[in-house]
Amino acid sequence: MTAETAPRVGAVIVAAGSSSRMSGLDKVLAPLAGTPLVLHSVRVFQDSPHVHEIVIVTRPELEPRLHELAERHGLTKVKRVVRGGRTRAESSRHGVSALSQDVELVLVHDGARPLVTGEVVTRVVEAATLDGAAIPGVPPVPTIKREANGASAGTLDRAELREAQTPQGFHRSLLARAFAAVMKEGLEPSDEAAMVEHLGERVTIVAGERRNLKVTVPEDLVVAEALLAGRTPPQQTRVGIGYDVHRLEEGRPLILGGVTIAHAKGLLGHSDADVLSHAIVDALFGAAGVGDLGHHFPDTDAEWEGASGERLLVAAVEILRDSGYVPTNVDATVSAQAPQLAPHRAAMIAHLARALLLPEQRVSVKFTTTERLGFEGREEGISATAVVQIGSLPMVAEIE
Repeated sequence: MTAETAPRVGAVIVAAGSSSRMSGLDKVLAPLAGTPLVLHSVRVFQDSPHVHEIVIVTRPELEPRLHELAERHGLTKVKRVVRGGRTRAESSRHGVSALSQDVELVLVHDGARPLVTGEVVTRVVEAATLDGAAIPGVPPVPTIKREANGASAGTLDRAELREAQTPQGFHRSLLARAFAAVMKEGLEPSDEAAMVEHLGERVTIVAGERRNLKVTVPEDLVVAEALLAGRTPPQQTRVGIGYDVHRLEEGRPLILGGVTIAHAKGLLGHSDADVLSHAIVDALFGAAGVGDLGHHFPDTDAEWEGASGERLLVAAVEILRDSGYVPTNVDATVSAQAPQLAPHRAAMIAHLARALLLPEQRVSVKFTTTERLGFEGREEGISATAVVQIGSLPMVAEIE
């Protein structure tokens, strides 16, 4: 896209919400790094070489204040501040109507997304110019369920899902058709892309950024402040301890940490009896406070008969994510008199790290004998103990 072929671009910043979930704060003007939140959003479009003019849509009582702020902060691309409507569609339509007639490409952005970057703006402009409509999106982190009559009706494939972000970009003529259809049919879509999709038109999805969060509740301001300051957002860290033991029996495979080890005896259990994986799973559940191994994978349930330790680890990580956590560190010890396990350490760590979605340097596995004391020393069984650390989901961005 050259300067000669680039369309004239206008940005509509929608900041007309009621801030009903902000515990009395008005998020449009809420201080963020010493500046009203909405100005962070506007400034990105002010600085973008692709954007030629900006319209801010807000509540009537905020119009004079936002006019004054735009002038004082040198936001010269802000041409008008207009009042919003009853719905999101009405508010964005008011903004688009206020753009100059020669604007060909429209970007609609949530004023409550102060951490949008120029790179995202560029990707949306380029894709919308070529395809007519484009939005940024990121893969969802939690598991998403369909619900019917108060019960889970299925799990959606996250590989096929994206969390929609803004700015959303459209050829102006396409967006005008979408507005007309919404008004005629009395629809209340959640975003502009939904209106265009309703017409049967393609909406391209480009890469968004996880930091492009929407400030909805007061806690979001804390995270946004930390990200703007270049700090790690506040995290909740929790620790759990897990323990498992299984009897050794002839004729069974010996599987530890997902690795099959040559030995005369193997571990007996309803599943593959991988005590190392089981101890880690139990520690993860304990850290998150969501029960234990037997609660989630009971030996009375045929679904888990013969299940591998890897399968249980993967399932445990999903359960943690649904509770808002991810594993961040694992330290485990296996107690066995025989066989020699140290030669298998690297393979175990690699296997466990893959299942836990962790880098290998965050997984530690150690081995010890009991000097022939106890059931481990008599080679009647093998036990494992694990200590894990988990962190709240924003920490996922910090795991390298």
